[in-house]
Amino acid sequence: MNPLLNVARARQVFAEAGVDAVLATTHSNVRYLSGFVGFGQRLMPSTQVYALASVDRLEEPVVVLPAGELDVWAQFPPGGGRLSPYGRFFVEVSPDGDKTVDAIARYRELVHAEPQTSSLGSITLEMDALGPNARIAVDERGIAAASRDALKARFGDRVRDGAALFDQVRMVKTEEEIRRLARATEVIEASFEKALSAAHAGMTESEMARVFDTETIRLGCDPVFTVIAFGDRSALPNATPGPRPLRAGDLIRFDIGCRADGYYSDIARTAVFGGPSPRQREIYRAILEGEERAIEEVRAGVPANQIFAAAVEGTRKAGIPHYRRHHVGHGIGLDLYDMPILNEATSTPLEAGMVLEVETPYYELGFGGLQVEDTIIVTERGHRRLTGSSSELALIG
Repeated sequence: MNPLLNVARARQVFAEAGVDAVLATTHSNVRYLSGFVGFGQRLMPSTQVYALASVDRLEEPVVVLPAGELDVWAQFPPGGGRLSPYGRFFVEVSPDGDKTVDAIARYRELVHAEPQTSSLGSITLEMDALGPNARIAVDERGIAAASRDALKARFGDRVRDGAALFDQVRMVKTEEEIRRLARATEVIEASFEKALSAAHAGMTESEMARVFDTETIRLGCDPVFTVIAFGDRSALPNATPGPRPLRAGDLIRFDIGCRADGYYSDIARTAVFGGPSPRQREIYRAILEGEERAIEEVRAGVPANQIFAAAVEGTRKAGIPHYRRHHVGHGIGLDLYDMPILNEATSTPLEAGMVLEVETPYYELGFGGLQVEDTIIVTERGHRRLTGSSSELALIG
């Protein structure tokens, strides 16, 4: 059983959309629907890997994958569904090999499969098997344009775009998804504390980032993004750690994330090395107030743009009257940005089980950047924090 897939929600969303089957095409959606984690698709997004399932049998997907990745299935069998390989890949099999039931033994069986010539050939064959009237939602974000056009030419209006349906299903997390998100958050917070404890005058951004990433790896997660910026460089939203040394009075802005079992973390913290200036305290107090007002609004039924309005208004009233943002957060999961986006235009009601990032960054060139971001789980009556570290301005040195 795939512990990531919210089966009941998926059946409801897909049935309400009037589709009989769904085709996942992106790395995240294939993993979500089938549990299969492709090798090439992570490194080369143009690699075609699909998962196809009937809405009434979502637990039994068929995975279309390159023949060169059959060993991945053998090493990490997802526990359900079946394979439909395509392409050419050659492996020799010794008749005297060990018959122990392990990855090698499973691969020994799989290499005898007769693959289709192409991914399009495999997926067309599987879609034909659904029957002449099956309506199929195709996740349009990961399929090659030529293959998408070919499917529409063959199946006509029985094929419709389905990426938005996957987005809608994935907004509400399962218990296993929340466990993985919690682990990623726990690790990124530990790495933040490790980096703070290593801070000293003259230390460069790159050196602090190395301490940070090393701790993330030591704790068993994959570093994904490490924005650590000192002083005036903290105003660069996507600062890449460099040779800038740490000096007394510097802001240190952390915008950081890692991945645990495929699931992301994304938090932000701000520190000051030495005593903070009155303006540093004032600006941070305002953005923290804005974040807190936004988080207070988080509960099932509240539209996403109400969170946005609370964050912006709260920050303005607390001391930055000119504060403006394009969004104040987003969902998180198998992708760093899951739906919904917390912006002015999104009126999607929050639902229990959503996991959100809520943030109020402020960037001022010539002064610096300050940011706070926390991970929040929506509940029926309110919310609870997944982040456990303090959101207050950290004073070090």
